[in-house]
Amino acid sequence: MSEVLFSGKEITIVEHLGILFAICTTFCWSFGIFPFTEGAKRFGSAALNQYRLFLAWIIITILACLFLSKSPFQLFLEPSAYNFIYLGLSGFIGFTIGDFFTFNSFRLLGPKLSSVYTTIAPCSALFFGYMFLDEEFNLTGIGGILLTVSGVIWLTLSKKDTNASISKGYVHNTSGILAGIAGAVCQGLGLVLSKVGFGEAGTQQIEAIHAVWIRLLFAFSAAMILAFLMGKFKENARIVLKNQNGGIKYMLLGTFLGPVCGVTCSLLAITHLKVAEAQTIFALLPILVLPLNYFINKEKITLNSVFAVLLAVSGVFVLIWREEIQKWI
Repeated sequence: MSEVLFSGKEITIVEHLGILFAICTTFCWSFGIFPFTEGAKRFGSAALNQYRLFLAWIIITILACLFLSKSPFQLFLEPSAYNFIYLGLSGFIGFTIGDFFTFNSFRLLGPKLSSVYTTIAPCSALFFGYMFLDEEFNLTGIGGILLTVSGVIWLTLSKKDTNASISKGYVHNTSGILAGIAGAVCQGLGLVLSKVGFGEAGTQQIEAIHAVWIRLLFAFSAAMILAFLMGKFKENARIVLKNQNGGIKYMLLGTFLGPVCGVTCSLLAITHLKVAEAQTIFALLPILVLPLNYFINKEKITLNSVFAVLLAVSGVFVLIWREEIQKWI
């Protein structure tokens, strides 16, 4: 019996595998929000981001050497300057800056509200893709952005959800909201720069896991340099080495679920699926976070939060499938 994927075509065993990897990715990223939230509370966003990037880079280095059958020296020597420039910039903006803001959002707002801001990232990617990659920006795409922003605003202004988060020790302030938006915008721009950095015509194309390795290399290096320039290097190192408030276990778990398992599964997913199909499944993250947040943090699920998240996610779906939807109109 045939089965149908998003575009209406029959799906193969290979695509079934891609769907499975995409679902695993979404679960990894959804679960990863919670240890990173706890880690940010204990270490602070800067120290957490700095050392989880370093840890993730070490693990990805091992995986890249195993899967690509390359030595660490080859990982450094084979990419072109073009790859290093754009992927390095992508890692700096997406991981170093973007995740710093995202962790601040997790710490201040809690998983439920901060997760819905992740839906802004595809909107950001569309805007910067239009600016730098000449990607199509049609009315359907604009409609998707408006749907997503409406869902985000709805949940942000919900008094019931605000009170539920405050009762669990989180705050609902402008700093957390701006951090969530800034993190998502940086992630969208980082994604576009990453796509550029994979290689255009006449430049060297590299494997996806190698691209992630470059992004992490520049991301953790930039985080270390920034900490040194701001006079926070010793303090951040002391916080982690001292295992302040028992934060290491949360950093390790978050790193394993996010940059390691999540990224690896996402790469496997887009190998077996079209990127748009994989992104559609990835966009389900805020929907998964709602029940997870209820079971882990015992934070009440309100009707407002359900409808707001569904509205935001539906906007992402419209955004991802804007070209196909435009053909039907």
